[in-house]
Amino acid sequence: MGAALLLLPILELAVLIRVGAAVGIGVTLLLLLAGAVAGSIVLRQVGAATIRRLSAASRRDPAVAPPVAGPPPAETALLVGAGLLLIVPGFLSDVAGLLLLVPAVRRALVRRAGDAVLRRFRVRSVRVVQGQVMDGGAVPPAPRAVPVDVRVIEAWPPGGEPR
Repeated sequence: MGAALLLLPILELAVLIRVGAAVGIGVTLLLLLAGAVAGSIVLRQVGAATIRRLSAASRRDPAVAPPVAGPPPAETALLVGAGLLLIVPGFLSDVAGLLLLVPAVRRALVRRAGDAVLRRFRVRSVRVVQGQVMDGGAVPPAPRAVPVDVRVIEAWPPGGEPR
């Protein structure tokens, strides 16, 4: 990973030189400027939308109002990353930033990251009905017992089973 981080600026510079030789220095600089402007616009829009969602969420009553609509936090983080990648000078980072603006790409990355996180935990499914005993603890009965499917995620200490 460290070698890739050292190699990336060299690759960016090589691509920049190739594009500059092919289309000219003026067009190359305009393309880099356009990428920085696009990144600024993305960051401004994501920031404004996030502030609006947080403001609306702070005013609503969670007992009666549905959650405020908007992209999941992981997708918002990827949009911020897209804006930052577009601002960074270089064509490779611009391509990566543009890819992150595609909703299907963001959803696929979020799904893969979620799967990777879940692989680090033991996941089991259980069925809970109020009034029945589960894992040694009694769940208080309710007037209408409704079965609920639950995914239990247990964190293991690094390198082994729970103690």
